[in-house]
Amino acid sequence: MFKKVGLLITSLSLTACSITAKNQAVMVTQADYKRAEKFLPKNVATKVRNLAVGPQWINQTSDFWYSEEDKSGNKTYVKVQPASALVAPLFDHEKLKASINHDPNQPFSIEIKALDLSNGRLKLINQNHEYQCDLKTSQCNKLAAQVSPTQPEYSSPNGLYSLKVKQWNLYLTEHETNKVTQLTFDGSEGYPYAVHNMNPKQYINKDASNVKQQLSVFWAPDSRTVITHRLDRRQVGKLHLVQSSHEQGLRPKLYSYYYPLAGDKHVPLGDIYSIDIATKKATLVDTPKLQQTYYGGPIWGWWEDNNRFYFMDQARAKKRISLHEYNPDNQQVRLIVEEKSAQFIDPWAQHVQILANSNEVIWSSQRSGKQQYYLYDLSNGRLKNKITQCDCYVRINRGVDEESRTLYFEASGEFKDRDPYLRHLYKVQLNGSEQTLLTPEPLEHSTRLSPDFNYFVDIASDHKTVPNNTVRSTIDGKVVASIGSPDISELLTSGWRAPQAFKILADDQQTQLYGLMYKPSNFDANKRYPIIDATYTGPHGFFTPKSFWTYYQHAQSLAELGFIVIKMDGRGTSKRDRNFHLAAYQNLAAGVDDHVYAIKALAKQHAYLDVNRVGIFGFSAGGYDTAQAMFRHADFFKVGVAASGNHDFRVDKTGWNETWLGYPVAEHWDQQTNLNPQSVAKLKGKLLLAHGELDENVNPAATMQLVNQLIKANKDFDLMIYPNQDHFLNNSDYFIRKRWDYFVEHLLGTQPVKEYQFSNKEKHNE
Repeated sequence: MFKKVGLLITSLSLTACSITAKNQAVMVTQADYKRAEKFLPKNVATKVRNLAVGPQWINQTSDFWYSEEDKSGNKTYVKVQPASALVAPLFDHEKLKASINHDPNQPFSIEIKALDLSNGRLKLINQNHEYQCDLKTSQCNKLAAQVSPTQPEYSSPNGLYSLKVKQWNLYLTEHETNKVTQLTFDGSEGYPYAVHNMNPKQYINKDASNVKQQLSVFWAPDSRTVITHRLDRRQVGKLHLVQSSHEQGLRPKLYSYYYPLAGDKHVPLGDIYSIDIATKKATLVDTPKLQQTYYGGPIWGWWEDNNRFYFMDQARAKKRISLHEYNPDNQQVRLIVEEKSAQFIDPWAQHVQILANSNEVIWSSQRSGKQQYYLYDLSNGRLKNKITQCDCYVRINRGVDEESRTLYFEASGEFKDRDPYLRHLYKVQLNGSEQTLLTPEPLEHSTRLSPDFNYFVDIASDHKTVPNNTVRSTIDGKVVASIGSPDISELLTSGWRAPQAFKILADDQQTQLYGLMYKPSNFDANKRYPIIDATYTGPHGFFTPKSFWTYYQHAQSLAELGFIVIKMDGRGTSKRDRNFHLAAYQNLAAGVDDHVYAIKALAKQHAYLDVNRVGIFGFSAGGYDTAQAMFRHADFFKVGVAASGNHDFRVDKTGWNETWLGYPVAEHWDQQTNLNPQSVAKLKGKLLLAHGELDENVNPAATMQLVNQLIKANKDFDLMIYPNQDHFLNNSDYFIRKRWDYFVEHLLGTQPVKEYQFSNKEKHNE
């Protein structure tokens, strides 16, 4: 195992000093650190069970099974038959355990391979043995061991062929004869066939010759045609990671990889190739090249049962997204739907579904000001009608009953009297009529639709409400059965308290903003607490939890040390109306402005918030936000911890940054970079920069270039570089502890617990 040790490098200038609270004696103890550790995500995760039922649908019906787990890891299996409102054990657990000779010293857990309730049959795997069981008697018979033939990767649906790449060219293997045919002859490392731009994490500490290339191989349902690509990266720049500490000697390792940076003139471009299996011929498809702006392949596409291949094309900076159809019979490509914007089309919100039976397309768009679904004619690309009719933001397509022509979808924002991010399930006819709300309760509804469209499972909660799992009718949303047994008793016993939701007006005095305040479990309203802003203003999403999964946050553990931690979504984040989202366009640096205004307003409402002691921390785009906040609002934010920050958007991936900032690079890029000397010169507070040495997402150069500017400006700061760590430093106990220490010392104004040792070494995830 590699040692995950943080290196603390402190600049030599001594002009800055710690921020202390006047007339307030503060001391943080070992007990406080232990309590903070207790509320880390990895630890609270062990104190809750069975929050959400995961339905496993049976044979395309409404019937399903699910499992739950007790403290010891023993699973219980339950069957649900909504038509009769039956919720019962799937089998007699004790009899079945005896029948399969279950070891009582091991947790009971089986793998269900096949289930037929109508005939009372169950096939399962336990301890690598396969059994056939009778559900009525719960008796099982061990089946003879069978070796299932394994198909090579990228095999055809009929199992007769497979594709592979060797020396950057395509080869077709016929399984019956084992005959191999070389299909292409001009592939090269810079211009290969089928391969993805590989994430370096896939080959760090591995023998490069044994690392499998990931391929884009799309087999037609009839196995007669394959779609793939050829990726031109000959003029694309590379980035590099240096692994300083490893087990193969003292010489550092260098890992180089293709990575298109925002603003680059050249990005990887993919040609689409169609392979005819009968003729064994690969043909270049006559269509514009597809851009590939990160890792992976350039084709975002799929086959439908009509034996047509559909793919999406995106213009640079996402000002256009379009849907195309490829017909292998005549090798022609046809444009179906095209969406354009003078600013951007949000690719994280774009949805499309082909209805091949009715020759139609469901397409999402924000052209009305909010995300909605529209129906197009697949044959000619003409708009037929707007489907969704609510004044809401459509979030996800849960299913389409093509027989009754009903769309089931989740959306948020229709209700003026509740949090606009809360999701609800609706149904509507494809012609836009008869829209019906199926989950009216003011909660966050996460739903799963049965394959026959008669029922759905609803998991409903909010930031303080334990999930309520129910089975409901798609006719009117009526609850037909309650299922599941969420258990948070240990969490409550630990002293956990739900965060406090708030809403506050933005500085335009019109726009409501929503967030959460995490308070220590020993909160005292008569005290004054420093404030820490847990920031992330990335426009591709929103980041304040809306369900009970708010319990699973690093914010709570940090609050236990004597802080109020705030998570909030200001203007520019997504899943609201278009104008709310456009606040971030060419203006990513302004993401923290709403946070400052909101914190000041909250401090006027709550005397326990000390607006004179405010800190901030964040990862990735949140790392950028943190440094930007420390420069932009230097008198407000006293302490910041910026981890894995993309401090200049041109030292980061093409797709994400150009979507929000536009292309080509213009003056506003220079104005918003954290490397701007005029911005860096404004720093007054204590700033800790952190980065993983093997960060494949945001290269460590992004932080080191900011370090260079801070040194040039003669500014005090702290730096931690983590050997063998990637983008997510929350996987490091050492980083978590150093972040705690930094805020305790410089924001709370007291001595941290020296070299606090975590009680275990499990990974932290959030």
